[in-house]
Amino acid sequence: MKIQSLYKGNKVEIIKVEKKSGRYYAYAYLSPFYPDGKGGQLGDRGKIGGIDVLGVTEKDGYTVHELATEIEPGTYDVEIDQIRRRDIAQQHTAQHILSAAFIEVAEVETVSFRMGEEYSTIDLDIPFIEPEVIEEAEDLSNRIIQFCVNVEEIITDIEGVKAFELRKPLSDKVKGEVRLIKIPNLDVSACGGFHVDNTGEIGVIKVIDMEKVKGNLTRMYFVSGQRALKYFKKYNNVLKNLSRQLTASVDELNLRVEKLLNELKEKNSLLSKISQEYAEVLKKAVENKEFVYLEGYTEVGNFLSKSIEDEFLVFYDGSKYIVASKKYDVREFVKKLIEKYGGKGGGKQEFAQYLPEKRVSLSELEVLFQETYKK
Repeated sequence: MKIQSLYKGNKVEIIKVEKKSGRYYAYAYLSPFYPDGKGGQLGDRGKIGGIDVLGVTEKDGYTVHELATEIEPGTYDVEIDQIRRRDIAQQHTAQHILSAAFIEVAEVETVSFRMGEEYSTIDLDIPFIEPEVIEEAEDLSNRIIQFCVNVEEIITDIEGVKAFELRKPLSDKVKGEVRLIKIPNLDVSACGGFHVDNTGEIGVIKVIDMEKVKGNLTRMYFVSGQRALKYFKKYNNVLKNLSRQLTASVDELNLRVEKLLNELKEKNSLLSKISQEYAEVLKKAVENKEFVYLEGYTEVGNFLSKSIEDEFLVFYDGSKYIVASKKYDVREFVKKLIEKYGGKGGGKQEFAQYLPEKRVSLSELEVLFQETYKK
């Protein structure tokens, strides 16, 4: 792996330790642990003096390690989680390749990068991107991986950077030594993160989702390395289970699901019509009754609540109560329910819902109605 010398040590000197809200934080001026979020990258995990490191941040010139238990100031041996580092290196180099590929195929630049525990994202400077372009960039990225290109680490300075065509201009804040990561014939970027020695170590890159963000950006979600393998295993199992349950081959799943959805849509439409007709029948049966309590299918209750006039309706669908009336402010009733029996709810003057912690009996509802409106 390509890792800056700063993060290759096997010892750390803890200067001070703080305890905050039951958590322990060990401060060091220099640490081989890479901080969380630096350069969009995940941070290191491992052990300090045999104690688990739960998180790493930077604060006021210190590297701060969140530890599982307390530790005294002093110099300690460290153990870095090398499996995690390898995963980080795979994801980070994959990001360089994918970002460069989008420039190559569509001249679309990456404006930000974030590495998560399950997937990583890049934000592209474009409000919309065609699926064909994504596929082309993904294909180019995987060709670079399959060519097993050696990844180069170049240590230079501000003046030396001028000899390279960087994907992104160097920040004005950068001073002194500059570390460049070069993937020949594709990308050169200033970067302090972890990277593989050869693109072949990444295995594969897979774009798994996209969404529009911040108005004019498109966010790409991707996985690579072992994460990609886990992704493929997961979705392969899902497809196999669906194929078995629907008695259709994987190639037939789209058509089978489309057919089922159309049938479901038709049945829902029929059920809605029947619910409305049943609600009309119930409306006639409860006319001129002051307090009405019914149980049944949610949509029946919704239809009935729209036709109720002077009646006070409480309709229980098995999980929540629908309360409706054009004569009474039903919000007062729901408020009393919450005060007396817990749960939550709310709504408008003529219609509200109440989600109970436990079912309220009919007799309790009738008593509460009297207390709310008849006192």
